[in-house]
Amino acid sequence: MTQRAELMPSKRAYRDPCLIAQALNILGDRWTLIILRDLMSGLQHFGDILDNSDGLSPNVLSTRLKRLEQEGLVERHYHRGLPPRVEYTLTEKGWAARPILVSLMEWSGTYLDGITPELVGSQVSPDFAARVLPAFYFDPLKAGDLEATMLVEITDCDECNRWTFTVANGRLLPRRDICATPDVTLRTTVEGFFRYLRCQCPPTECGDIIGDVSRAEAIQACFNSW
Repeated sequence: MTQRAELMPSKRAYRDPCLIAQALNILGDRWTLIILRDLMSGLQHFGDILDNSDGLSPNVLSTRLKRLEQEGLVERHYHRGLPPRVEYTLTEKGWAARPILVSLMEWSGTYLDGITPELVGSQVSPDFAARVLPAFYFDPLKAGDLEATMLVEITDCDECNRWTFTVANGRLLPRRDICATPDVTLRTTVEGFFRYLRCQCPPTECGDIIGDVSRAEAIQACFNSW
């Protein structure tokens, strides 16, 4: 029996030496990839992950996070205070699973219905579109050593219409928390935000730019067209 099986045995584990089967023993449980998606797209708190996954129960989320922590993909951070806070972040091993999720998005975009601006606000929440799409259409190879912070304000959606995007260490991290001193701010509409992500036109044609336009251009250059 392997070390991983001893950590948390499962009757549903594949008894197969194939590397695909071994990976599925960790990543193949329902909700696991969705939890990784949310951690990669800026959610850090138990309640936020739970609220953003309709149908996910607290018990299942707790079990999945414990398994991911035991497997070395997730770290749990306890912050003292009133009230105390617990945050979850990905380890390097956890981030290494990102290409799997990117490949799933690319496959879905090719063979299933994709997300368009028209769906935002009806079938797709503005929060999901603004948080998840940038996180996974971002190309770390294009980022190089870029370090930049952009505040995005979407003016034609009602819920959670401001996000901070930080690029550092070849990663893009969305946050609902508002950065007080971003390098650049993009004030735009849902349609303009999609134009920006899809690299369909320069940032100055996607909305109002406040601050360093070159930073907005540098961040946009990190996205893959789709």
